[in-house]
Amino acid sequence: MNKTGVIAPRAIGNGMTDKPLGLVAGGGVLPLRIAEAVQRSGRDVFVLGLANEADEGIQAFDHDWTQIGHMAGAVDKLLAANCHEVVIIGGIQRPNLAEMDFDEGGEWFMREAASGKHTGDDQLLKIILAYFQMRGLDVQPAQKYLAALTGLAGAQTAQGHAAHQADIDRGIEVAQVIGGEDIGQSVVIADRLVLAVEGPEGTDNMLARVASMATEFLGTKDAPKGVLVKLPKPQQDRRVDLPTIGLRTIDGVANANLAGIVYEAGGALFADFDAVVAAADEKGLFLYGFEPHGGQ
Repeated sequence: MNKTGVIAPRAIGNGMTDKPLGLVAGGGVLPLRIAEAVQRSGRDVFVLGLANEADEGIQAFDHDWTQIGHMAGAVDKLLAANCHEVVIIGGIQRPNLAEMDFDEGGEWFMREAASGKHTGDDQLLKIILAYFQMRGLDVQPAQKYLAALTGLAGAQTAQGHAAHQADIDRGIEVAQVIGGEDIGQSVVIADRLVLAVEGPEGTDNMLARVASMATEFLGTKDAPKGVLVKLPKPQQDRRVDLPTIGLRTIDGVANANLAGIVYEAGGALFADFDAVVAAADEKGLFLYGFEPHGGQ
């Protein structure tokens, strides 16, 4: 691994480093970070942007576009670009299925999703992974290429977390339960009370909901309390949908007068880890990476 946290080309994959890495890009800057990192490593990259989701910055790379419901077409384009290893990264807005156009692959996805065997985001993502693998693509974890942006262990900011340990412990417990039920990745705890559990609205909207609660449940600017705990689901395939933490997360936590954020060390993705740490410090928040098997 080099100093940027990117695994060197000779260490990537199974003899496929002479072929472009395929990158299926949703929203946000993380797809761009991976594309940049892969190019710096000396490997070609082909970015397939999801229409109305991916950042237009992908046009700086060899790229094409696809509709969300066109899974067969997406795989066809990746294979035509000579990609065999693929990373799927970036957020998407929940689509209105009634208004979507599906190709053969999308119709297969819908049949699988409607079979009754799959519920929740984690299970639906596993259907997508299964389709890509059936078509001969090897889906790789994003963190393999951005190891420096997965979050360090321990306290990262000047603000201490020890006074909030009871909320941290409770938050980890609840996050693991809701994750195991494929409900969400995030929970907000204050005075050991569950203020919010992440649902389909996502972390940012959950934090906005917390900020609108009665003041009796919340801290103040001068005396913040409560924590956001954001963890991978225990059963999730970590090749996709790792929790992401960015500057908007910091703003949301600060606006809700929470005291800090807990993530799993190595189990989260940051568009810019140093920038998130600096923003948390500026707003007087703690940022803490706990190690599931290494104590707290």
